[in-house]
Amino acid sequence: MQSSFLLASFRYVIMDMDGVLYRADSAQPGLKEFFDFLERTQLKYLLITNNSTLSAEDYSQKLLRMGVTVPATSIVTSGQAAAAYVQKEAPEGCGIFVVGMKSLRDALFEDQRYYFDAKNPRFVVQGGDFNLVYDTVKRACLLIRAGAKFIAANADPVFPTEEGLVPGSGSIGALLQVSSGQAPLVIGKPEPAMYELALEKLGADREKTVMIGDNLLTDIEGANRLGISSILTLSGVTSAAEYEQSTIKANMAFKGLPELIEVWEAALLESTS
Repeated sequence: MQSSFLLASFRYVIMDMDGVLYRADSAQPGLKEFFDFLERTQLKYLLITNNSTLSAEDYSQKLLRMGVTVPATSIVTSGQAAAAYVQKEAPEGCGIFVVGMKSLRDALFEDQRYYFDAKNPRFVVQGGDFNLVYDTVKRACLLIRAGAKFIAANADPVFPTEEGLVPGSGSIGALLQVSSGQAPLVIGKPEPAMYELALEKLGADREKTVMIGDNLLTDIEGANRLGISSILTLSGVTSAAEYEQSTIKANMAFKGLPELIEVWEAALLESTS
């Protein structure tokens, strides 16, 4: 039985996207209805993703093609989270070497506080890179060995594509870790930096916040570590059978968005009666 009291207490929502809102380029059932529900109930929300190969604006346009309007300011990628971490840790004018796509470079350099440095950077920031070449890995390895701080946007070992699962950011990070002898500071889920940035952007109390995700190892585990309530949707990478066997548990689990909306609306109605 789902906890209606807990659902009625939430004021802020952090959400994963792929597997919760859509799969590849197909909207999940209940997508538009869920955003209508969020607007109707005035729940503040932020979408977060471990993918650093696309920008927030890319995701905004993707959702628009599915009939949902979400401003880019309501979306945070792991690349943006990595940039936010660097901004807190490094003074303006630092050099950064980047292993990643244009979206990650844009997140780090768009305000021109930092510059690309292949000789003596303070940081090596690494994300997913579909155009990776050996020389880039070699340079990053040498720079990390020379003292640059190694930051990984996320540690996801694989990346879902229409062809199937392919090497992800975590696979590139593993290559650099083995070759450099240094483990990266990981920013994305399930590490705390991503969630803390989301809470900060929402101006949220974690006691009144819920994380909605489809991945036990990233979405739910990360929320559990920080004491944020969590909802698992069984519409993505985690099946009902896998969830039953797992030691990682969410506060609530639903088949998908339609069931979640129905129970949440009933909980809010009950709380006001």
